[in-house]
Amino acid sequence: MEIREYQHEDLEKVLNIDGRPSRRRADKFRLLESSDSFYCYVAEEGQRVIGFVIMEDLGDEVSHYMVQINSAEKRRGIGRKLVQKVFERTEKGRHISLCVNTDNEVAIKFYESLGFRRSGFTEGYRKGQNKFWYQVDI
Repeated sequence: MEIREYQHEDLEKVLNIDGRPSRRRADKFRLLESSDSFYCYVAEEGQRVIGFVIMEDLGDEVSHYMVQINSAEKRRGIGRKLVQKVFERTEKGRHISLCVNTDNEVAIKFYESLGFRRSGFTEGYRKGQNKFWYQVDI
């Protein structure tokens, strides 16, 4: 498996990472391709993209937008490797923030294992879902 920077040629692969297109993914990748503040890494195995992470560089802070792993490939450390690549890119003295649905125990445990600490809560953030906010200092 290789972790590398996203290229436009990866677009169809990431939009259909689980075999079904996603409007949310498409919206995120439109932002990625139209703004210099967004960047993405993909996990590739053979000729298949099996995961990706999209981030936004906000100056003092880096904001997590999305991590997605092909459902058949989960629990192989792909997400951890993608996030560690973001850690490597992030300059010392900055921090990374993200939000997680309060009922997504798997994601909460994952981010906490990477050193993220809960920094806030928002009720009804999107589609009525409550969110925990997390942050890690680099």
